[in-house]
Amino acid sequence: MNFLKMIYSKWIRQELSGWNSFRKTAYLILPLLIYFLVHDAVEILLWAALDRILAVAGAGLKDFLAGNADTVKGSINGLAILAGVAALWPALWREVAGDGRGAVKGGSCEKEIPQGRKTANMPALVNHYVALAVLAVFSAFGLNLLFHVTGLIAKSSSYGAVSQAQYGVAFWAGLLLYGILSPFAEEAVFRGLIYNRMKRCFGVSLGMAVSAFLFGCYHGNMVQGIYGTLLGLVIAWVYEKYRSFAAPVLFHSLANISVYVFTYYGSLFKMGRAAGIGAMAAFFTGALFCLQYIRKNVGSMEPSKSIAGRQ
Repeated sequence: MNFLKMIYSKWIRQELSGWNSFRKTAYLILPLLIYFLVHDAVEILLWAALDRILAVAGAGLKDFLAGNADTVKGSINGLAILAGVAALWPALWREVAGDGRGAVKGGSCEKEIPQGRKTANMPALVNHYVALAVLAVFSAFGLNLLFHVTGLIAKSSSYGAVSQAQYGVAFWAGLLLYGILSPFAEEAVFRGLIYNRMKRCFGVSLGMAVSAFLFGCYHGNMVQGIYGTLLGLVIAWVYEKYRSFAAPVLFHSLANISVYVFTYYGSLFKMGRAAGIGAMAAFFTGALFCLQYIRKNVGSMEPSKSIAGRQ
C-alpha cells in the first residue's frame, strides 16, 4: 500500500479491522509526528531567516525586535503552526468533510437534516451553540480556579515559564495566536485526526480517552497537562454530540480567549482562597447545567452512519 495514501486517506472501520497493530499505530500517530516535524522545520527556517535579516539590519529594527522579543517569538510560532496544519490539510479535510449534518434534536442529529429544514431549526441551533460557548468559558474558568486554589499553579515552575512567555506577547498577537491559530491547529490534530481515527479503530470511549491524554501530554508541563487532558475529554464529547468540527474549535477558542483576557489583565487569580473556591463552585455548577442541556437536546453518541465510506 502506498504510504502517503495510507496516512492521508479516510479508512472505514471494516477496512481498519483487517490492519495489524503497526499499521494502525502509524495511521493514528504519524499525523502528530508530521505536524511536529513540519512545524519545527519551518520554525528553524524562520529563525534562520530572521538572523540573516538582523545581520544587515539597522539599529532601529534591532531595537524594535529586541523590545518585542516575545511577540516576535509568538509570531514565528504562529507561522509554523499554519505550516504544520497545511501539511495535514488533505487528511483533515477528508476526516471532517462529512461533519455538520445538524446538531438539533427535535430536529435530531441522528438523521441528516434536509436542507429545507435548516432555517426552521436555526433558533434551536443558536441555543445549542450558546450553551456550548457558556460551557467552554465556565469549564475553563472553573479548572483554572481549581488549580489556583489548590496551589498547583504557584508550585509549578515549568508552568510559570510557559505562562510568562505566553503573556509576554502583545495582546492582539496573543488573541490571534492563542485564540484562533492554536485552537484550530490543536483541534485539527487531536480531534479532527487522532480522535476520529481512534474512534473508528477502537470506539468512542477509548478514542476520547487517548486523544485527551495525548492532548495533555502535548502541553509539556503538569498544570497544562492535567488541564488539557480534562478539557480534552469535554471537547471530544462536545465534538461527538454536535457532529461538527466547528464545535470543538469554537469551544477551544472561547476557552482560551476567556482565560487569556482575564489573566492578561491580572484579574483571574487575584481573589483570595475563599472567594476562589466560591467562584470555582459557581463556574462548575454552571458548566454542569450546560452539560445537562447539551446531553438532552443536542446530538447523539451513536456512531455516524454517513462516515461509512472512504473519502
